[in-house]
Amino acid sequence: MGFRKLVLFGLLFSSLTACTQSPEWTLFYYADATEIPQGAVQSKYISGYYAEVDQCLKKGAGMVKVSDSGQGRYQCGLQCVATQDKALSCKKFVDKPAF
Repeated sequence: MGFRKLVLFGLLFSSLTACTQSPEWTLFYYADATEIPQGAVQSKYISGYYAEVDQCLKKGAGMVKVSDSGQGRYQCGLQCVATQDKALSCKKFVDKPAF
């Protein structure tokens, strides 16, 4: 009986930690833009958070595809955090899948 409780506790604990992992990638979507605006990484352009860069890039591409104009640009930022002046700082940006 003790072993069964330990296994159940382990499963419960692992499911709780999976829910609390923070996403690594932030999607920035610029509707109707023909280029990614320089210095425009602001919270109003955030369109989602993703665990994997591929998920982020696919969502951005899908948003462009379904837009009314068929235009728009997107980029994914790695581990973005708010700075003291309320801007966003990301370790790096990706806007195309790596092959």
